[in-house]
Amino acid sequence: MRFSKNNDVLGTTNRGNVAESGLCTLCRADCEGKCETWLSSLVGRKLLYPRSFGLVTAGSNNITHVGVSYNSLRIQGYAYGAHGLHSKMSKDADDCIFPNVNLNTEFGRNVKTKIRLPLMTGALGSTFIAQKYWDSFAIGGALCGIPVVIGENVVGVD
Repeated sequence: MRFSKNNDVLGTTNRGNVAESGLCTLCRADCEGKCETWLSSLVGRKLLYPRSFGLVTAGSNNITHVGVSYNSLRIQGYAYGAHGLHSKMSKDADDCIFPNVNLNTEFGRNVKTKIRLPLMTGALGSTFIAQKYWDSFAIGGALCGIPVVIGENVVGVD
């Protein structure tokens, strides 16, 4: 079942009703919109935190039109304790705020790769996207501290 994007044809900042993935139906490289994906390309890891931190409360939507979806996951729950704080900070609620949290992690069995955020890009492959936007992906990943995942078909394009 598809729900039509009622303002897709207009070319407004969010071309239609926002999909559950957060992407518009036509996510274009030359878009000047202000969706979450567009904002994250400018501010990187700062977008993990609610905008206007300290002035707003962020909630999660738990309703979907049909069936089970991302909305069925309750992202925000109760926080029990804290870890990852610097040694000079206590587990007091005043110290446990977003800017003080350490999100560093690592992956790999024999060779550990350290990253600043627990996420990666989607695998680039099967298209010319990796070739055309490699500099953007590589620089953006380096600035944010996340790895760029390369699909097996990139070798055939490169």
